[in-house]
Amino acid sequence: MSERWLKDALLLAKLPQPDVFPRSIASDAQKRMTVRFVAMEEMTLHAVRKHLARRGWKSMPPEEGDDRDMHGCIVAFCGMAYLFYSLKDSEEEQRFTSAHELAHFVLDHLSLREKALRYFGASILPVLDNQRLPTKEELLTSALEGIPTKTQFHLMERDDAGDIDTGDVFRAEQRADRLAFEWLAPASVASGTLKGIPRDEHGKRLQRSFGLPPRKAEAYARLLRQREDAPRFSLSTVLGERNPR
Repeated sequence: MSERWLKDALLLAKLPQPDVFPRSIASDAQKRMTVRFVAMEEMTLHAVRKHLARRGWKSMPPEEGDDRDMHGCIVAFCGMAYLFYSLKDSEEEQRFTSAHELAHFVLDHLSLREKALRYFGASILPVLDNQRLPTKEELLTSALEGIPTKTQFHLMERDDAGDIDTGDVFRAEQRADRLAFEWLAPASVASGTLKGIPRDEHGKRLQRSFGLPPRKAEAYARLLRQREDAPRFSLSTVLGERNPR
């Protein structure tokens, strides 16, 4: 694992590597983090708003004008989150959606919260926890540094067809997928399961071994192959030595 951001996210989440696969990510996460997974019969914005309203939320996220069906979404606040997923999806899809939304919580909420605490110190906690309004300086810093100071309703922007239409959104989704893969099928374990079998069987092996959805299993298989095929760093190559001692 070479990605520094991924290592940082794994350390922040503090989820131990599982002993059994497929992993029950929701059960594991709820033991370690202040999150609640919510299974929805209808996975739409309207249904999410109704669920939150029944629990006393006075401030609802603004209407988006598009009540499309979704696999899942996240509402994060004060270092906590509701993570919603659709019961219409297969068990594999539900597992991956749960891990993906949890990844957004860690990458797009907890990590930024930690960043705010490092920058401002404990004085920013009342702002992060909605107990006081931020000062002008804090608002400016929040805007410049990308530090959240209010509840996050995390859906990621889409175009009229429901597709990702910006590079920033695409990168955020890729990172959430990558962290979800590492929780559900750690690269160090998953790579070992692929040794000695034909490449065109890799996706199916990951699907069977780790409970990944077929399309995601194929994508992860490609990622793992790219890592294996990447040239290894060699000091002798950099220095131009053919026969180093």
